[in-house]
Amino acid sequence: MVIGQLSTGGAEGQLRLLCEHGDRAAVAPTVYCLSGETHPYGPILERAGVPVRVLTGGGLTRVARLRWRLHADRIDVVHAWLFIANAFAWAAGGAPLVTSARNCKRSGRLLDALNQRAFRASRKIIVNSGQVQAYIEREYRAPRDRIAVVHNAVDIERFRPRGEQPAAAGPRVLAMGRLVAQKNPLLFVSAAAALREHYPGARFAWIGDGPLRTPVAAAVSAAGLDDCCDLLGERGDVAELLRSADLFWMTSDWEGLPNAIIEALASGLPVVATNVGGTAELIGDGGEGFLIAPGDADALVARSLSILADPAAHARMRSAARARAELFSVEQMVRATYEVYEAALRGGAA
Repeated sequence: MVIGQLSTGGAEGQLRLLCEHGDRAAVAPTVYCLSGETHPYGPILERAGVPVRVLTGGGLTRVARLRWRLHADRIDVVHAWLFIANAFAWAAGGAPLVTSARNCKRSGRLLDALNQRAFRASRKIIVNSGQVQAYIEREYRAPRDRIAVVHNAVDIERFRPRGEQPAAAGPRVLAMGRLVAQKNPLLFVSAAAALREHYPGARFAWIGDGPLRTPVAAAVSAAGLDDCCDLLGERGDVAELLRSADLFWMTSDWEGLPNAIIEALASGLPVVATNVGGTAELIGDGGEGFLIAPGDADALVARSLSILADPAAHARMRSAARARAELFSVEQMVRATYEVYEAALRGGAA
């Protein structure tokens, strides 16, 4: 498994689940990390008995090191995660190649061209949603007959709804993701300010960190939300935080299949999310929550009010959310991924 980094992220979390819950008698994973960013998942994987090889240096140096390591480790199938890893794994050559696409995005002229070549050279291509499949067919000319949709998974034992509803002075709204432009955290802040006008006791929190922390914190202060909106940074108690919330927001401008939404659904949270990437494959509008147009703060607030003001609707959506999440088990993700590996070993385009 080749990946750019092992820091907190959706793809990195899925790689961890695949390694930890897979059948080691069938698949013995080795992870090749293309940077020194190995925390938190690098040590976790090593404690689970998964070798982690860190490859640093210039681009050509890393390609050469990856080529040598794949040969030395006698790798049967190379599974590249994300667009950067696709390019490096394709350039390194060797074992049958499985590439991945987990987001609807372009990556710049050079990396886009390398990924077009990597997709054409792949025996199989894993995507995490039908929307991502359509995107790479259109934007990268990926061959449709080699694409397999393997949905993201959630540990439904770790993420579960709370029991009896605790008393609260106001609703608790949670969002999660890196503080980067893709996630549009400023939309979260503006919607929080508007919702607070209807619920003065409401509390808001964002789990995750990133380069936009300073401007987002400034926006929180400018909106007068310092007393009720917390930027929590990276946390080890995500499951507990989700269980304590009443509503989940996703404000992204683009996505693949958001892990954060699956974890929120498993925690029994109604979700109001921008209709980007594969989000509509997770949420039926009016079922587990609502979908809104990207950037639409008014719709985000209006849909949230419709849920919070109707206890029966809130309870119905909580039940629907958990039921929906149970379709995205770790077992199904592992099984589907192993089927892709078997297909790559049997042959196909090289």
